[in-house]
Amino acid sequence: MALPLPEQRLEAGSFADTDVPLPEGQDRGTGISSSSRPCAQERSAPPRTPGFRLGSVIPLRGADSLRRELLTFYDKHDDAFADLIIHLNEGAVFANAAIVEARMPALLLSAEALGEADPALVLDDRNRRSGLRHVRLCGLSRATLHLLLRWAYAEAVPSFGEGEDTVSLDVAFDLLEACRKFEVERLATLLRETLLESLDLPRFASVLRESHLRHLPGLKQGCMRFALHNFDQLVERPELFVKDLSELPEVVSDLFRLGRVWKDAETSAQPSRPAPAVPSTLVSDLSRLFDAAREEERDAEESRGREKRLAPDCRVVLGEDMYLAHSAILAARSDFFKAAFSSEMLERSSLMVTLHHCNDRPRRESMLALLYFLYTGKTSKINDSNALDVLSLLGAEGDAGGYLQMHDGQTLRCACEAAAKHAAGEDEDGFINLLLEADELGATRLKKWAIRMTVHHFKDLARRGDLAVLPAELLKEVFQEVAIVYDRVLPSAAKGMRWELTLLPKPEKCLENTAEALTSPDLSSSAGACGTSGCFRAALVATFEQPVRVRRIRVGVDLAKGDFDAATANDAKLQYLNTTGVWQDGNVRVVIGDRLVRDIELPEELVAPAFRLVRHQRIALGLLVFE
Repeated sequence: MALPLPEQRLEAGSFADTDVPLPEGQDRGTGISSSSRPCAQERSAPPRTPGFRLGSVIPLRGADSLRRELLTFYDKHDDAFADLIIHLNEGAVFANAAIVEARMPALLLSAEALGEADPALVLDDRNRRSGLRHVRLCGLSRATLHLLLRWAYAEAVPSFGEGEDTVSLDVAFDLLEACRKFEVERLATLLRETLLESLDLPRFASVLRESHLRHLPGLKQGCMRFALHNFDQLVERPELFVKDLSELPEVVSDLFRLGRVWKDAETSAQPSRPAPAVPSTLVSDLSRLFDAAREEERDAEESRGREKRLAPDCRVVLGEDMYLAHSAILAARSDFFKAAFSSEMLERSSLMVTLHHCNDRPRRESMLALLYFLYTGKTSKINDSNALDVLSLLGAEGDAGGYLQMHDGQTLRCACEAAAKHAAGEDEDGFINLLLEADELGATRLKKWAIRMTVHHFKDLARRGDLAVLPAELLKEVFQEVAIVYDRVLPSAAKGMRWELTLLPKPEKCLENTAEALTSPDLSSSAGACGTSGCFRAALVATFEQPVRVRRIRVGVDLAKGDFDAATANDAKLQYLNTTGVWQDGNVRVVIGDRLVRDIELPEELVAPAFRLVRHQRIALGLLVFE
């Protein structure tokens, strides 16, 4: 007897990473504190001037939540997690050295390290807090550095418009120059494209002028292309560009030369398109931080007392194992770690957190898979062998974030559940073990799935006594589900399953069967069909009230020669009714041999509302069961 399997689908975030673009403007752009000394207050907003919106974040495969959380962390967090202070002429800016080092190494290379006697450190005792790294950057405004850091944390790109969260054209050009100086090529390209997309006739000349004076060839090429597409309007309204370009006759000359060639020859005389943006490196850069922490773990003794790039600054202890990490990443992704590292308890001073919530100590591979997800937003290290361990690290399902209060814990949980289901496969013992594990871990959704699978295989499990390992309360839940599912999906005579004996072409009065046979759910009373002259095919049809999934058939005969022996069953073919109402071959041929009953495994599971065995002229069976 076959029960339909519970619906199986790959949930969001399982195994493969999802590409979910972050909605435009969902985060608020903010500036840097105007105070010249470190401040624990939320960063104040920059002046509201027409220009570029701060809120846009470039969609990045598998890292949408990662970007959002890191950007929020940068915009909102206080100096408790900062280990880098960048001193400018306008004041000091807080950051995390490892993130800046991984994302914009050229910025720190160009910065000047401050000595202990520097006035910036002497004037304020808080600047001398242990563990802080102080550097000075010259020729960079606070607003420009703010935008660079938003890019470093989350690839946030300013957008041009008239909204509240905007920056001016001057700041945009300063940012482009900073991108060139600090080798931030992708941000420069995306910012240039944003500028060109928002370009209009009133602003065209000023953008062209600045791109020429600041030696920004890609932006200048884009302005030239814009001019060629709007050449007639510019000629009719010279006031749009004459004033801004009056001191740059060579630019005006190039503009009209290109326009004349384009208009006269109608050839491809337009300036070549700038190169597209290079691929995003956010996930790979943060993955380098993860790898740096693992390298530090391996070389802890050798590297002690020696400064290393991208070095981790915190420790996570689980049982006898210790894992190195970067507190800013963990705090941005988990409220549990944020609370631990920002409190005045021991964890704050030592930057060490001990996890006590796991009954059994998970393997090292499992903890590293969870840390990798925190760093990159990717679930690629979740597999069949560590899925349940990672679920135990996450904690019970009452809160989607679990014990660790991870902001994107649901994605990781779904990936673990998908891997656990995959590990269980079609192994009936695997369903029982998974049910026990899910119940112990408080994984409600996975437990429900395991119960449904146990119910689907209930007959085989009960016959072998496998259900005896379940505790009483869990066994009660299984029985309750059996009671619910039985009436809904279990095919039986009472639910409308019926047998039919047919012959093609259909003759009159040539069916050999009994009333009991046509109502028996397993055909245990036997049935047969025999054709007279002119009949070339006989069939035994089982029709169910709704489609069922069939993995095997059990065929039985009588050893004694007669109406129901192997000769009347051998070479029968299994067919099923497909969704279009056509009988389709199931690639199964019945061969009984010298056996009373034979179990025949199907090459693949079939789902259909009706099945039939078809044989030449005559078919008779003593037993037929679909499982």
